[in-house]
Amino acid sequence: MYYEQTYKAREELLELLEGISEEQLHQKHENLWTVSQNVEHLYLIENKITNGLRKAIEVKNEVEEKDLPLAKMLANRTYKVEAPEDIVPSEHPYTKAELVELLEQSRNNLNTFIQEVEVDEEALHKYGFNHRWIGDLSAQQWVQLIGFHERRHIEQINQTLNNTVQ
Repeated sequence: MYYEQTYKAREELLELLEGISEEQLHQKHENLWTVSQNVEHLYLIENKITNGLRKAIEVKNEVEEKDLPLAKMLANRTYKVEAPEDIVPSEHPYTKAELVELLEQSRNNLNTFIQEVEVDEEALHKYGFNHRWIGDLSAQQWVQLIGFHERRHIEQINQTLNNTVQ
């Protein structure tokens, strides 16, 4: 299934969070986000993408689905991307339980969307919207991008943890 790797990435993230202490959630390393900030960002972006896809399908925003190496593009962390203001995480001191709840909320939103559109396979390939540096992506590609983006942030979390261990 097109969303399988997105679900696997979430499993990896939740497993990683299990092994992190409450203190580690908020440790800062250089110009990297904290673990908490990475997770909040993933929650924000998953909701933004899912809501954007609902709207794209509702208004029938057609895109030309291109064959793109999304996994490779998102894995390249040598290219730093500034997050748009609406998905920049806060300084809020979330607990691990609160972060897991946020992830559950955004994933429930995505799951509901997938169930709504799964009956219309054509819509997954025909409708979507523009990614600011990749270009137009179909609904299916956006769902895949969520997982690739999450893996990118798992790497960033690991970098933060490896550099803040006392």
